[in-house]
Amino acid sequence: MMSKVSIVLVVSLVTNAVLIGVVGGRLLSPPQPGEPTVQMQLERYGPTSDVVNAAWKQLPEGDRTVLRQELRERWVAMSDERKRLSDAGRRVYDAAFEEPFDETKLRDAVALFQLRENRLQQAAEDILISHLGKMPREARATAAVGLLTPFNARMQRADDQKPRVGAPAEGSAGLPPKPPGAATRSN
Repeated sequence: MMSKVSIVLVVSLVTNAVLIGVVGGRLLSPPQPGEPTVQMQLERYGPTSDVVNAAWKQLPEGDRTVLRQELRERWVAMSDERKRLSDAGRRVYDAAFEEPFDETKLRDAVALFQLRENRLQQAAEDILISHLGKMPREARATAAVGLLTPFNARMQRADDQKPRVGAPAEGSAGLPPKPPGAATRSN
């Protein structure tokens, strides 16, 4: 008679074999005719965050230090605006949660949130764009396309902190976002 541990190990082995087969089959099979290639996906969705980070790492170290400092200072200076964005996000949630549902109230709350988010986005982009000229041409182009990534995705903390459901994405921990290419440090 097999023990419970043996059964779990056998099930795990079978599961791994199936997954290896699926992944291996996917890698070895030719792409389907309607399936987008990696290049097509890049053209549609832009470069991935690791590609954009690699481009920002081509900014000279002295300029990266200045960029980090500017972003930190701006982040601190925007604390009131970040608080207003957080409040606007709560109002969106509250408007959607309210009974009876008022579509106009929700639309107004979303519009206000987007307006506040756009202000923060423009402030960060102004700082980033001011440093693009110091990068090699290819890296500059990749980093510029990276600016097209939705703002809330860029504002997620570099330490892979998971966003909270219903919370605004502006980094509620009170810490500035890490600039592209910044080394991660523990708090």
